[in-house]
Amino acid sequence: MNATDAPLLTDPVDATRLACLQRFQPSDVQHLGRDDLLAAQSLLEHGPTWGFWQTPETLAPSLSGKKHLRNINLAGRMRACLRIEGVTDVPDTLIEEAVITLTRLGVLLRLVSAGAGKMARRALKPATIAQRLNQYLPRIAARAMRRKLQIGEETSALLYCLTDADRHEFHAKKRSRIELERLHALAVRGQWYDLPTPPETTPTTDPSRAPSAQPSHVKPVPYPPLPDAWLEEIGPRVLWVVQELGPHLLHLLDALPALMGELDLSMSSLTIQKKVQSLVAAHLSEYPWLDRAGRPVTPPFPLTTGSGKHGSDTLEWPPRTYEQIKNLSVTLQASHLFITLLACAGRIGEVAALTRHCVSNERDGGGYLHRHIYKLSPNFLGDELQSPAPPILEICMGQQARLAAAFDRLPRSLDATQLPMGRFGDALWVSIGTGRAGAEATINFNSALLNLAKRLGVSPSPGGKGVHAHRFRKTIGRLAGVALFNSPLVLKRLFGHKSIEMTLHYILCDPGIRGEAEKVLRELRIMHCSEALEEIHHAMANNLPLPANGGAGAARLLSAVENQETQLREQGRVWTEGSAYELACLLTGQGKGWRLINSSIVCSKEWVCSKPHRHKELELDKPKCDPGCENRVVLARRRRDTEESIEQYLDIARSAQADGLLLVMAHSMENLREELGYYADLREKYLAMPDVQAMFRSCEETDQPETIQVAEAIA
Repeated sequence: MNATDAPLLTDPVDATRLACLQRFQPSDVQHLGRDDLLAAQSLLEHGPTWGFWQTPETLAPSLSGKKHLRNINLAGRMRACLRIEGVTDVPDTLIEEAVITLTRLGVLLRLVSAGAGKMARRALKPATIAQRLNQYLPRIAARAMRRKLQIGEETSALLYCLTDADRHEFHAKKRSRIELERLHALAVRGQWYDLPTPPETTPTTDPSRAPSAQPSHVKPVPYPPLPDAWLEEIGPRVLWVVQELGPHLLHLLDALPALMGELDLSMSSLTIQKKVQSLVAAHLSEYPWLDRAGRPVTPPFPLTTGSGKHGSDTLEWPPRTYEQIKNLSVTLQASHLFITLLACAGRIGEVAALTRHCVSNERDGGGYLHRHIYKLSPNFLGDELQSPAPPILEICMGQQARLAAAFDRLPRSLDATQLPMGRFGDALWVSIGTGRAGAEATINFNSALLNLAKRLGVSPSPGGKGVHAHRFRKTIGRLAGVALFNSPLVLKRLFGHKSIEMTLHYILCDPGIRGEAEKVLRELRIMHCSEALEEIHHAMANNLPLPANGGAGAARLLSAVENQETQLREQGRVWTEGSAYELACLLTGQGKGWRLINSSIVCSKEWVCSKPHRHKELELDKPKCDPGCENRVVLARRRRDTEESIEQYLDIARSAQADGLLLVMAHSMENLREELGYYADLREKYLAMPDVQAMFRSCEETDQPETIQVAEAIA
């Protein structure tokens, strides 16, 4: 059979909802009696028995192994919650009233969109409704029954009896607060009437009375950056999944739709499962999974490949079943997500909106990631941001596009009688799991990251807090703040912030970042100094020309290397890899000195000098440095730049002299004078040129006011 041409089956959840809506309107459910509620419950396939809310496997496959949620005794749950409230003697009529209220809520939640947050426009899943009817809603109803018994009122409403103190208590707990807010949302639509009593408000306030106590609210703790030790542990494992497992798994997934298309999907799922196992085994036999050295690919860490159902091995390798292939695909997709969050530092909404063609090659030959920033954007479609994509991100995006395209044509379970075709459109991230999926299926990114850590054998709660997508953004802010020069401006563009204060909040979210940044800065100073010392020693040991370091402080580097080598020789030791580092620690004062004045000029003193450098004591960020300072070291790479600058200034000065532009010539010659101060041999070479001497004399002898102003400004 040609499975791709057959239409997709209707989702049983949607089919039962449609059948119930043809008989009952959502606004009428709040007033239905026992018989009508039982009829609606039967149409929704939640069982024909009154007082028992049943959820079959066809509606909620994710409840497998949770028998207490498959068949909920509503009256029994109410009595259990009443015992927690300290109430034991309850009339049966009141229990029946609570069962009616819970059944109405269960039916109504199946018919209307009652999600929370981003899922507000979607109906709750049957598994979620079963959890609410088993845990949270009975607790709220039990408290209401207790209040109703205390006041002894005859009213048809139940939740109406809750007091302000009860509301504050339930609002302090997240899950209970969500259920109360859901009831208020249904009431606004006219679909529910039984609500707690609204708080009394008076038009006047008595100033002589003590202010009423406000309910305490727990201040949310910001998401901290991910610890370095955790990243060091999980990073190599994620790279192994992407670079070693990914290509082999994708080759199998590309071939699997065609292989499964030849099967008769009308057979039992057990028969299909055995045939798929034989197909996977045949493919692995024909295309064995080998690494770059020709050895069989084997995870170097405990990699979870199965769910452990029916006592199966969760670490079985190589994979054999379709379920194991799906689990590895979920791990591969989560690894792609892990690297994407670190590489682009985007919000999870921006990453979720990426398409399969989000990376493109530009004229410079590099790859660029195209994404949209929606937060703080006045544009409804967001502001497009283009950023360079590192090679590993290009690999992840390419593999993820192949992975999504493969599952466009693969069923979510072997119970399907037809193979799907293009069920995810152009979405980059797809729902691969065994839960309910459809045309609008999405994945829970934070759960995917948590499960990735578990499958790779690392802690899912680094630093005592669960893995969250926003922690990757905070991590990039911390790392950039420590390692990058001018990091706030760089991160401001990368994060898409409107003000620098927002970026600083990300950088300073780690209280220890100042000490960490100072430690890194000291190590960088020692490292740069040791590199300069190692270059000098290498030239001396091999009779090569010494590095062309300039400045008055360059001679001290040479003498320091000579003295260190002499001292080592007297001790019977030789110069090793660590000798330059030890000497650099002494010369820089454990990283306090060797401060960069600009990209090529270094101040070797532990603080910036006050007099020679022409600026205040301990002021570290001035780019101006006097050429005659004894602590000044001009690195060798500066010589090339200096020679190029001298030639350019001379060309400008000669052209200006020929055109009679004395102001331009004076300015160029003053810049030339500053460049000549870096190297003595270059100064002697160019000052010996007759035309250079003539232009300097012309600048000194002229009495043009413009030339005098330039000289005063430069001085």
